[in-house]
Amino acid sequence: MRRLDKNYEFTNMTTAHWFNLLSSLPQFLSERGALFLLYKGAEIIHAYHSLQGIRPDLTGPFSTPSNLVQQMQQREDVDAVFMIEQGLVVYLIAKMQGAFTPEMDIFQYLELAQTSLEEEFGRRFYIWPQEFWNKGLFKLFERTRSVLDALPTNYLCLLTVFEENSIWASLIIEGVNGQIHRITSTQALEPASITISDWQTDYPKLLELVRQKIGSPTLGVFIDDETLRFLLRSETPLEFIRQARRTNQIILDPVPSRIRSQL
Repeated sequence: MRRLDKNYEFTNMTTAHWFNLLSSLPQFLSERGALFLLYKGAEIIHAYHSLQGIRPDLTGPFSTPSNLVQQMQQREDVDAVFMIEQGLVVYLIAKMQGAFTPEMDIFQYLELAQTSLEEEFGRRFYIWPQEFWNKGLFKLFERTRSVLDALPTNYLCLLTVFEENSIWASLIIEGVNGQIHRITSTQALEPASITISDWQTDYPKLLELVRQKIGSPTLGVFIDDETLRFLLRSETPLEFIRQARRTNQIILDPVPSRIRSQL
C-alpha cells in the first residue's frame, strides 16, 4: 500500500478542482449540490457551491453557526451545508503532521483526517443535515486497493476529469520508493499553452506537458465528470472501468502492465 513520505508536498492545488473532486465523492455526493462555508470569527470569508462555484454573495457576518447551516440549507435548496472554521484547517494539518509516521498507510492517514474533523463537530465544524456525513468513503479506496498496489515503487500518476472539454478536476500524485512524495494538480503545469478541443483525442497534449514540467507519467487516467460520478457510485469499479474503456469514456494512457492485466 502507498505510504506518505515524511516530507511529502501538498501544493499547487486548484481550489475549484479540489472542491469538484470532493463533490463527486459519496461522502459529499448530492443532487442539488452542497454548500461549503469557511468562516473566521463571526464572518463567512469564503463560500463555494458544488454545482455553481464560488458564491461571494453568501459571505459576511453571521450569529450562530448551528442556525446558519440549517438556514442556508433551506434557503439555498442544497442537500447539505458544510461549515468549517479557518483556524481548524491549520490545526488539523498540524495534528496530522504530528501523528504521522513513515509506516502509516495512506488510508490510515485519511481516516485520521476524518476522525480529527469529526471530533470538532458542533465546535468548529458544522454540517446540516448531520446524517449527510455518514455516507461511506473509504470503501471506495478499498475496492481499488489492488490497482494501487500494482503501481511500481516510483510512479507519477495523472488524473484529469473533463467537463465537456474543460478540465473540471485534476490530481497529480508522485511516489518515490513506494511512498507518496507529492500531491498537486494541473496548476503545477502553468503556464500552459495547450488547447483542448476534444479531450478524447487531445489528452496526449496534457501528457506531454506533464513530461516537460514534472516527468514521464506512469499512469494517466482521463475521464469526464459524469462518468466519474457513476464510477464512484459503482459497487464493482474495476468492471465499470473495463466497460467504460471500451467506449472511451475512460482512457488509461499510459498504464503499467500489472494494472492492465487486472483490466
